[in-house]
Formats: sequence, structure tokens, C-alpha cells
Amino acid sequence: MATTYCSVEDVADLLRIPITATSIPNKAQIEKIINRKEDEFDRRTGHAWRLKTKTRELHDLPLLYTFGWGTPVFLQHRNVYDLNTSEGDKIEIWQGSSSTWENIIGNSQWYDANYERGVIHLRGFIFSILRKNRVRVTYRYGGEGYAGDATIPYDVEDCVVKMTAIDVLNGSLRMDRLPIGGSGVDLESIKKDWRGDIEKCIENRREVFTIT
Repeated sequence: MATTYCSVEDVADLLRIPITATSIPNKAQIEKIINRKEDEFDRRTGHAWRLKTKTRELHDLPLLYTFGWGTPVFLQHRNVYDLNTSEGDKIEIWQGSSSTWENIIGNSQWYDANYERGVIHLRGFIFSILRKNRVRVTYRYGGEGYAGDATIPYDVEDCVVKMTAIDVLNGSLRMDRLPIGGSGVDLESIKKDWRGDIEKCIENRREVFTIT
């Protein structure tokens, strides 16, 4: 199972234990935990450093207009990939008269995009009466690629490693099988310090959203 933000070896280095295909816990189990923690990190920060897809994100048409661009639609994520129908991307406009969604990707006269900021500009809708739930967007963001985050920051890697390590320790119901501990080692204190580091990283990386 592929991991992105950190590796099994990173977790093993922090815990100072060997993790192999036959160890307890084994490599596959640690990879599952890393994947869960990657999802948690993305959800709590509102951003991702790996390829993700947002499906059918619904928007109203705001009463705004940028000269030379059009009516802006502010996506929930930045660093968006180039919109491409072959990759499943869509900008769908609700057609009230026929009760259908029309995908306008491929017809550049109707839209433009600022991929870094995550803004779609629609042309030809400034005088539209129908604005509520008018636009539905499916797009890819994060990870490598144009406007993407190609490098995992060290603090993000460290955060997910510690999130995973805490879960490993909490799920170890047979501590005699983990070569951890010993005289003078307070695991609860260590986990408390790690949690502090995790919360600090998430707070620093949390995206700021504006409501329009």
C-alpha cells in the first residue's frame, strides 16, 4: 500500500524498532495506519501534498465581476491541476430550462482559471438571474504537477510520522512484543510531547477560508 507523507522506515526510526513484513506490527499494518493519518492530516489542514480529487463541489454564482476575467468562483482548494476532461475534471453549469448539468470544459470562451489560487472565472454570466447552486466543479489538487506541491515539507512528514507512532503505541496491546520502554522511559509523557508537536504543525498548516 503506497504512502506519501512518510515511509514505514521513518516510523521505525522514530520508535527505534525493526518493522518488516513479518514483524509485530508488520509493514502492511504500519502502511494502513500511515494512510489513515494522511487522510486525517489533509482533512484537518484543508490542504494536501498528494494528488486528490474533489467531486461535484457546489457553488453559487456571486454578484462579482473581474474585468477581463469574468465572474469568480472560489474553489475550496488551491494548487489545482490543469482542468482536463480526460482526467475526469468538470465545470458543470446548471441549465434550469432542461434540468441538466452542462460541462463547459474544453470551451475556453466560457471560462478561465487561476490554478495557483484555485479560482475559476466564468464569462457570460454577469446578468444571469439563476445564481443559487449554479456551478458544480470536479477537479484535482495537491501533489506533483502544475501548480502542485511537489515536495513534502519536513514538518508535515514529522507530523504524520508522530501521528502514526502514537497510534502504533496505543494499539500495542502486547507491549512485551514491542522492544520499547525500560527504566526511566515514560511513554505517556513522550506521546504527550508528540501530540503537542502534531497540533502545532496542523495549526501552522491549516488553510484559511474566506466566506463570500
